[in-house]
Amino acid sequence: MISTPLALASRIRYLTADEDTYALHQFAGYALLAAIAVRLLAGMAAPAAGPWRLPRPGIKAAIGWLSVRRGRHPLFAWLAAALLAGLGLAAATGALADAVTWFEDPHEAIAEASLWVIFAHIAFVGFMYGGKRLLNRAAAWLAEARLPVPSRRNAR
Repeated sequence: MISTPLALASRIRYLTADEDTYALHQFAGYALLAAIAVRLLAGMAAPAAGPWRLPRPGIKAAIGWLSVRRGRHPLFAWLAAALLAGLGLAAATGALADAVTWFEDPHEAIAEASLWVIFAHIAFVGFMYGGKRLLNRAAAWLAEARLPVPSRRNAR
């Protein structure tokens, strides 16, 4: 699966972003750039209904999903596109910073911003696959417990 090399290279490039481990940081950045290129090529060659197809986020799909709330949540496509764009831009500016030094500051800013997209992706996927069940269990527990509501007389 292509998401594993993306995640691994992204983690390594972030953890090695200092002067002592620059060679590993550079290697991880190029590996990330290669993994994104492979993902984009696979997405362009994939059939329309295939799982490798590139995400196609759209406003109409999001509005349509909100009315029926069935099928795949449109935020999956938006976050996938944001991840590919953010990490790809961070890797590309990092590669450019090897040749043109003034790309170092934009590279660092884009890499830091992409970290927030990664956190949003992790939180969203975690909520969609586990958080809903946890909320349903908590609501059932609260309904079952029937906690006493304090009366006005006891509040004085």
